[in-house]
Amino acid sequence: TVTGKGYRPHTIDLGRWKFVASAGALGILTLMVIMPIVMLFLISILPYYHVPTLETIQLATLKHYAYIFKSDRVYRAIGNSLFLAVSGATAAMFLAALTAYITVKTKVFGRGILEGLTFLPWAFPSTALAIGLLWGYVKIPLPIYATIWILLIAYVTRFLPYGLRSVTSTIVQIHRELEEASRACGGGFWTTLRRILFPLMRPGLIAGWILLATIFMREFSLSLFLYTPSSEPVGPLLYFLWLDGLTGPLGALGILVSLVSAILVAVARRYSRISG
Repeated sequence: TVTGKGYRPHTIDLGRWKFVASAGALGILTLMVIMPIVMLFLISILPYYHVPTLETIQLATLKHYAYIFKSDRVYRAIGNSLFLAVSGATAAMFLAALTAYITVKTKVFGRGILEGLTFLPWAFPSTALAIGLLWGYVKIPLPIYATIWILLIAYVTRFLPYGLRSVTSTIVQIHRELEEASRACGGGFWTTLRRILFPLMRPGLIAGWILLATIFMREFSLSLFLYTPSSEPVGPLLYFLWLDGLTGPLGALGILVSLVSAILVAVARRYSRISG
């Protein structure tokens, strides 16, 4: 718990087991992250899809990347995904912070119901939620149906619990005595929120934002039912490249999206260090 009293973190000495733990962590990282990315890169530079060998590496080509960079559809899809990732993660974390504050720091009647409603969409499959939103917004006289905004609403609705858990785990550690000390010194609600709560909540907010932004950048199930040609994100585009047998461009686009996501995460982490 973050209180007025400080504490000193300490590390656990694993002794001789540290080498085993390091090897295990490296092995898991290799199997789950490094190997798929390496294979995706090899597919993107080979002229046709096959098991790469030392001999076939000599046939490496950049024609698949040229195909990707000449496609207006790719630029539009990446732009849509970036918009959904940045704006969707920001909107979701704002709602998550508001919900977490109400459920943890207040005694408002029905706050438990509010938290339960936030997690309710997680009980439905993504396809069922997408179909519900699709037919629901057909009848609503708002310019949302068949636009990118319905994708934004779907993403936030579906993955808001991720952001809520990230913020709740942070705000629950902030002891009430810090707020009381601020008020005792003459600080009002907004001053306490800006000078005390928000700086302490920032790690959870940024961690949740990064998680949601990376999810929104490559989300597929919701997008497949709700997108239109003008609002197509990256997920469905990758799927249709696979259906068309364009494995080379598929690999090139996968590498490009991975780089964009990595840059997005790096910028967010850099901002967290500067603002912290």
